[in-house]
Amino acid sequence: MNLSSLRRLRVSLGGLAWLAAVWVLLWGSLSWGNVLGGLVFGYLVLAFFPLPRVNFRLRPRPWGVVVLVVRFLYDVVRSSVEVSWLAVRPGRPARGVVMDMELVGDDVLLQTLTAEMVALVPGSVVIDLDSRERVLTIHALGVRTRAEAERVRHRVRGQEARVLRALHPDAAELLHPRRRREAQARLAERDGAGTPATPAATPAEDEEIR
Repeated sequence: MNLSSLRRLRVSLGGLAWLAAVWVLLWGSLSWGNVLGGLVFGYLVLAFFPLPRVNFRLRPRPWGVVVLVVRFLYDVVRSSVEVSWLAVRPGRPARGVVMDMELVGDDVLLQTLTAEMVALVPGSVVIDLDSRERVLTIHALGVRTRAEAERVRHRVRGQEARVLRALHPDAAELLHPRRRREAQARLAERDGAGTPATPAATPAEDEEIR
């Protein structure tokens, strides 16, 4: 066995400890046999079925995190009351719609965090997240008109903006429409695709996301 083969068999100690703990919890009792079995099981899983490496590019901002958590808890409480009213109110049953939304950020971790927080708010269910195309598909309850659909889109865009302001290193560049288009042009030029024509901004695109 050469050196490269040995390197492939190296595993993360944190991941190994986590899988061993899960193994012990599944067996329901703490014993040397269960701990040893968990370590062997965890090593085999990590060595022969390695997870893809995730590049973290986060910059936590304390005030942004506070705003993110407080507003999320407020949205959960408010939406719980709204969904409860839809369930008990007289009249026709509430209906929902499926809608696609384009996310601003291209970081897979932050896209996933945004989708999870949207899904945890009652009344909205995440159906799909296409990270490459930055498209989030959700089912929203109690939406009957275009104006109500726009309010749902505004809430989801606001959720993503709070996630980016709390954790993304270049949140201002992503959330400002003009800076976002300039950044996309720089990325395209850096990747060798040439500078694309800057698309004309619509009034909605020129609104800064809050």
